[in-house]
Amino acid sequence: MCQVTDGDVEQLTKKPDLRGGRDCMKCGEKAVVVARINDPLCRECFVTYFTHRFRATIGKSRLIRDGDKVLVAVSGGQNSCAMLNLIKKGLSVAAQKKLRFVPTLVYIDEGVVTGQSRTERTTNQKTVCKYFDESGFPWHTSALEEVVNGSGTSTISPVRSCYDDGCKQSHDAVADRLDGLRIEEDEKVKRLEELLAHTKSLTAKQDLVQKLRHKLLLHLAKQYGCCKVMLGNTSTSLSASILANIAQGRGAAVPLDMGFSDDRHGDISFVRPMRELTNREVALYNRLCDVESTFIPNLSTMAGEYSSISTLTESFINGLQADFPSTVSTVFRTGEKLTVASDSGSTTQEKCAMCAAQLDTVATTSSALSATLMSMKLTEVTGNPPNSSGSATPAGSGCASSSNTSTECCGQGDGSCRSSSSKKDLPTREQIDSCLCYGCRLTVKDVLDVTLLPSYILDEVGKQTRRAQMRDEIQDFLLEDS
Repeated sequence: MCQVTDGDVEQLTKKPDLRGGRDCMKCGEKAVVVARINDPLCRECFVTYFTHRFRATIGKSRLIRDGDKVLVAVSGGQNSCAMLNLIKKGLSVAAQKKLRFVPTLVYIDEGVVTGQSRTERTTNQKTVCKYFDESGFPWHTSALEEVVNGSGTSTISPVRSCYDDGCKQSHDAVADRLDGLRIEEDEKVKRLEELLAHTKSLTAKQDLVQKLRHKLLLHLAKQYGCCKVMLGNTSTSLSASILANIAQGRGAAVPLDMGFSDDRHGDISFVRPMRELTNREVALYNRLCDVESTFIPNLSTMAGEYSSISTLTESFINGLQADFPSTVSTVFRTGEKLTVASDSGSTTQEKCAMCAAQLDTVATTSSALSATLMSMKLTEVTGNPPNSSGSATPAGSGCASSSNTSTECCGQGDGSCRSSSSKKDLPTREQIDSCLCYGCRLTVKDVLDVTLLPSYILDEVGKQTRRAQMRDEIQDFLLEDS
């Protein structure tokens, strides 16, 4: 039987009584805030402490080098606006040690997810873009439906861009210039709305929106030549995400989802410089430094505590944090100790077609995963899913370029060749599940019609399926690793 001694677990401390006047622990002046658990600080010392935590998180990682172009994702909320303010101060002339990277701001409009009208979405964009103009950095805006591309192309067209990083304009001039913002109600919007409408649970919807957001940021970073994408996740939100990911079957990806750097996508990494700060500290900083922010509703707005796994874990963490201020620190530091498991015995390094994490569904017949899959198979309702008629590209049906004058194959030697007779064929649900990690399988399970998934997911599934078919065909001619 497993036993845990008292020294192995950090004990939660009851919230101390903070009533009455206290002096700053740094300079002796009258304290205005209490940082961390029980550290009274004056305004100047708190701002210094807050700024140091942000800069130290970037500095000790040594991942952001001089001259790196960084795409800064700003949603308009408190966390991202505080991060934008810290970047602006770090790049100002008055800064003692200036930040060395080159920021490019981006705002992603997600109004289609919550059913906002064109006027509401345009108003939100104008508010956030006003913050962008005041910062003086180049900025872009895009919409979430841009990533749901029916044509399968990788080009993302921004709704609005501004590279005039030296201009300072009045509020009226900014409003006039932003009158050109338009929200196009095209097939992409309808497809995203239909995808969300065919997703049963709020947990699956939130997971899909997050994956789409990260994919769009990845596209924009490649398009604008950025090697890093900076997110505003704090330790409070990351602590809730740790519990939510484990509950959703994404325990293998927790180190990537909560670490400072997420390098699963190769040449572009997601970084989280706000991860050492809590939501409470961010709110205090914005209040003391007059940092403006706006509230934009999302899927969890006005949702009940038990409506999704994310809202439940967030409520659980915030409830404990109110009485035990070390809750976030305990969960966060425990999550930091997790590492990505190295699968040295695997001959293939296939990644999930949705989240790009390494597949964790290759297991032996006696594993817990195999038992779970067998239980799901035995308990599922007999019948074909809506897209069960779809089939993979048949082998030996000819190359797509055979109808053209060119004799070259349309593929690249990696199984990406497509048959001209099956251009419109879509992968089946079984084929899609075979290319997803366990957590993404649970998300896609709640999607009633998998043909509504974004084209980049279906294209990646088709590519991996064709590669697997090609590997099976030439298996007898491959040399085995000794």
